[in-house]
Amino acid sequence: MKNTYYKGYWMVTNRCNLRCSYCVLENAPHQLRAELSLEEKKELVSHLYHKLHFRRLTLSGGEVLIFGKHPPKEFLELLNHIKTFKSLDHTKNLGIEIYTNGTYLTDEIADKMVGVVDRVAVTIDGTSNDFLSEIGRNHKNHTNYFDHIVAVAQRLSSRGIDVKLHSVVGQKNHLFLPEEVPLILDAIEKSGGSISAWKFFQYMSYDAPEKDTLHHIEKEAYEVFKEKVLEKIPGSFKGLHFKDNAEMNASLFNILSYGNAQYMRDGDSWNTSKRTRDLREYASMEDLFNQHDINQTRFRQFHEISHGVRS
Repeated sequence: MKNTYYKGYWMVTNRCNLRCSYCVLENAPHQLRAELSLEEKKELVSHLYHKLHFRRLTLSGGEVLIFGKHPPKEFLELLNHIKTFKSLDHTKNLGIEIYTNGTYLTDEIADKMVGVVDRVAVTIDGTSNDFLSEIGRNHKNHTNYFDHIVAVAQRLSSRGIDVKLHSVVGQKNHLFLPEEVPLILDAIEKSGGSISAWKFFQYMSYDAPEKDTLHHIEKEAYEVFKEKVLEKIPGSFKGLHFKDNAEMNASLFNILSYGNAQYMRDGDSWNTSKRTRDLREYASMEDLFNQHDINQTRFRQFHEISHGVRS
């Protein structure tokens, strides 16, 4: 019987060094203590690969580079473990993408990523230091965030690692960000960096009224934003993805830092979403589906891999 392969989004840690005002993290002390240890993280990767047949993982956070007591030591050890699952055979290779704010992504770490990490996505929601400070991307010792992202893009591109941009679109930036899109691309290109894709996320409600009041954007305004970006971006740039709330809710299957997964059913919001047990407890994806009311058609639409197609 032919195996079916999957891709997944793994929030490896809830620890983060920035304080982005639109983000919700489960980072209370008891939640941080419940995070999988390094050895348990390795076990989870092995289980996802061997038993659940995942062949692509996106590692995120929090900030994925700083989990553990001695960052980035533990992150680099996790990369070494992941490296054992790399293969020229696409049915055996474990593809890896990393979402990061880039603040700890040094030359040394970039060197270690070569041959293990296929793509790195960095987030940039605007260019102004005043704006970036307002939303928490400039935080404490981490200043001049935009300039840092430009440098990180160059650092990765020079090593042959694919670079992608992410932007969260909300009340605070939807009017001016389209004007800054060509400026961002130009700054990265002039530094020697290269961007293959750019994903724009409509701010997603976390059922947190104080954050929603600041950042919520209606679908109509998001569609206007999309039209303006398409007007401003160079015609040669093809890697655009506008991810609205409907797609985010439909595709939600977040592997959490505790080893379980969060998913949504029809009609769910963030607060009513469901969770599995630790994924290491399931013998197969069929076992997982049989024990939970996961919409399999929708799951397969967003998480089943068609080899040769890149998301």
